[in-house]
Amino acid sequence: MAGFARSILAAHATADAYFSGAATRGRLRFGAADDLAITQLPRILRDFRRLHPQVNLELTVNQSAPLLRRVHAGQLDLVFIKQTAGESAEGTRVATDQMVWMAQDGIALERDEPVPLIAYQAPSISRQMAIDALEAAGRTWRITCNTRDVNGVLAAVRAGIGVAVFPHSLIPADLVKVSQRLSLPDLPAVDYVLIANPTVQREPIDALTSAILSRGVVRAV
Repeated sequence: MAGFARSILAAHATADAYFSGAATRGRLRFGAADDLAITQLPRILRDFRRLHPQVNLELTVNQSAPLLRRVHAGQLDLVFIKQTAGESAEGTRVATDQMVWMAQDGIALERDEPVPLIAYQAPSISRQMAIDALEAAGRTWRITCNTRDVNGVLAAVRAGIGVAVFPHSLIPADLVKVSQRLSLPDLPAVDYVLIANPTVQREPIDALTSAILSRGVVRAV
């Protein structure tokens, strides 16, 4: 009931703003890290477009590193990415999540065999975390799947061809955390952050930032 009431009030406020000439408007070039596609973000963007019809929202989905370069180069207005926790004070932190090893339930690994690794194509935070952690632990590894998107990672894991580094809160119900069971090394946490281009119109950026912060896109640990 409270959520319904908030929706009614938001719609009323949007209508008032529209007819008074104060509606948020403009162009918003928004970039989102690929794995956020399996969070509440798509629903938030749908609601944002409904509440702010005069904002021309242009969505780019990619890995975090290319998105960060593009916002710094002025090619995007706002990006929602993940970074190693505490790595940078830039932007607004939305949540922190622990990276873990994920696999299909029942997978088995021999201690003396290379770890079969399912990974995003480089450059990728999770790929580099996996390689760094395995090499620091003295474990050998081999890439069994290179993929560009989160659906490729999940499909390969479900096929049972290896393990992947994944945010703990985003693991689907049919897959499991296997860090301890397979004696795999610990991994860092990540921060989900919003980083804005300071040279562009603030109103659309502030509106989407507020929508994301108020909805809890990812579950913090």
